[in-house]
Amino acid sequence: MRFFPLFKRSGDTVRILSVDGGGVRGIVPALVLKSLQTRLTRLSSEAELWNSFDLIAGTSTGILIALGLTKPQRDSEANSLSQPEYGIDDIIDTYRLHASEIFPRTTFRALRQVMQAFGEKYDSTHFERVIKRLYGRTAVRDALTNLILTSYDTEARKPFFFKRRPPHHRPADDLDFLMRDAARAGCAAPTFFEPAYVSPLPPAFGNYCLVDGAVFANNPAMAGYIEARKLFPRAKKIVILSLGTGSTVKRFTYHEMKNWGYIDWVSPMKGVPLSSIAIDGQVESVNYQLRKLTGVEFHRLDAPLLGCSEEMDDASEKNMNSLQRLAQGIIQANDARLDTIARTLVRQGTSPKDSR
Repeated sequence: MRFFPLFKRSGDTVRILSVDGGGVRGIVPALVLKSLQTRLTRLSSEAELWNSFDLIAGTSTGILIALGLTKPQRDSEANSLSQPEYGIDDIIDTYRLHASEIFPRTTFRALRQVMQAFGEKYDSTHFERVIKRLYGRTAVRDALTNLILTSYDTEARKPFFFKRRPPHHRPADDLDFLMRDAARAGCAAPTFFEPAYVSPLPPAFGNYCLVDGAVFANNPAMAGYIEARKLFPRAKKIVILSLGTGSTVKRFTYHEMKNWGYIDWVSPMKGVPLSSIAIDGQVESVNYQLRKLTGVEFHRLDAPLLGCSEEMDDASEKNMNSLQRLAQGIIQANDARLDTIARTLVRQGTSPKDSR
């Protein structure tokens, strides 16, 4: 028998965790979640991150965090799926230990940026090796709580979502995938990695050509809200904790941009301004919309990337240390707010369960 959180004792509140994309900057929300876990534990020994939320939404690096929190540990004796295999410390260690393996740095970094204009910046083999080791043959459907993970189908030309839903909310055409394939597809950032070419389980529906969901939803909180409304149509209140990976501080001035052509707008040397501006706009639009919706308690935790690299692939020791300091700054600035969020999550109680 296997249990999932579905609905609170009060029956009217749904809790969502949403984690933005951002490559190595994913260590920032991971550290914030560690602080939240500490607060949850103080309030209840049974409260963990995975069972404190009814739904987790993730884009790109946020997918790695979502899957890491919800990958079940298989009980070899009972052959059942129960507790999570990884804790938040394991996820943080993944960034610390494997970021430089996924995004190897070279002496000729500037040359690599130039080459990025003509092909993928990195060989995906290293990344695939890491996620295979992390997720093995576990399926998205086996996750310990509900998930919505973003990607983009380049052949159908529309957003694509990997979902974990409870059985009675699962339509016949709801496809299942290996966790590692969801991670590979959701993190296939154009120009950084080649697109993912993955097949569902069982592999009878053909393959999908997928890229990073950040192309349309770097902030997946609205996708999480819509999914929650589908799963819990009678909910009166939705609490959303939305975690950013650091907001950009680079400015594009009129005098700098007025003579730009196509190459300038998509130049990796300039930070790919077209993509960067589009992503920033989507992130802030979602934040604004969710703050205005009735029945939504929206908590957005993020901070400007002051003193940190804005590049999603800067896995240098210096930058990783700077990102950790940024996370500590977010935690300190939101100390009382994190206490409030923890109390809100625990106060709702342990959800009634469904089984399979």
